[in-house]
Amino acid sequence: MTFQSSRTAIKTTLLSAALCALGFNFGVANLPALAEGEDSEAMKKAESLYSQGGQPKKMKEAADAFREAIRLEPTNPKAHQRLGAVLAALEDYDTSILESKQAIKLDPKYFLPHVVLGQVYANQGKVALAVPEFEEACRLKPTSFRAHCDLGFAYTHEGRVADAIAAYKKAAEINPKDATPHLNMGVLYAQDNQYPQAIKEEHEAITLNSKLPEAYINLGNIYVESNDNQQAMQAFKDALKLVPNHPNALSGLGWTLERQGDFKGAAAEQRKALKIDPRFGPARRRLATALAGMGDNQQAETEFKTALKNAPRDVNAHVEYAQFLEKQGQNAPALLEYQKAVEIKPSSKIAQEGVTKLTRIK
Repeated sequence: MTFQSSRTAIKTTLLSAALCALGFNFGVANLPALAEGEDSEAMKKAESLYSQGGQPKKMKEAADAFREAIRLEPTNPKAHQRLGAVLAALEDYDTSILESKQAIKLDPKYFLPHVVLGQVYANQGKVALAVPEFEEACRLKPTSFRAHCDLGFAYTHEGRVADAIAAYKKAAEINPKDATPHLNMGVLYAQDNQYPQAIKEEHEAITLNSKLPEAYINLGNIYVESNDNQQAMQAFKDALKLVPNHPNALSGLGWTLERQGDFKGAAAEQRKALKIDPRFGPARRRLATALAGMGDNQQAETEFKTALKNAPRDVNAHVEYAQFLEKQGQNAPALLEYQKAVEIKPSSKIAQEGVTKLTRIK
């Protein structure tokens, strides 16, 4: 199942049973305005440069300006926090961490350095380090929508579904007009097979923001999983009305057609998605299963291998390839694929069952 996630200042990210990647943007949203007259002239200049956008040249100018502010005010925690955020935007993560830690040292009650530090760790794939930073940010600033969304995102990566839902619920309480918490809670409820609640959350996201293609895509995926193909088709079509060339919506539409036995139509939609994004993993493996359904096993195997070459840690690709091989009577290579899936995701029941079954046969 492939879901879409969205949140304030975080790049759109695919979810497939669990979030696949954290992608945080270090934008102006990280830098809330200070009280009028509080900033020095050096800080005002640096803030002005930073607020002009994410162009690398402007970011470098802002970094230089914040360094000048720190030279003039070495004990200003906000200047260090700002510099840390700018350096994170420039992907100078090591120095960003140092600046964020210095800001915390200068003001232990300042929540924003913890947010930036958590985001840097998350972007480095160190989610276990990111979680306590987001937790501390939420403790220091219980009303921070941003911190609670980040915490929910990180909890999701750790497989802590209940904790992630709780974080998003708190975020929704803080800002009831933002669709993001509901969009992501829908994903989490779907992962837990709580489809009615998942559908409710996605509809709430749409009520708050009817222009979110991700919500319609999530609805489509949920409806497919709950065997409501008619509703799924409509949801994917609604997403395509908003973004006609959305690869995930096209792939979802193809997936629905495959579930209805229209393998030719399914393959056509997957190819449309891959024309837009040749490295879009779900479309590649779904094309493989559609081709297998058409009896074109040779091309199906080629597509599976391409999918795994592009995304070697895609659990679904390993499992679906294993199932394909198993149907061909190739139990030894099928077992190997199930084992790879378990190595990547030990909690995958379908992969565990495959290993157990084929090990007995062997």
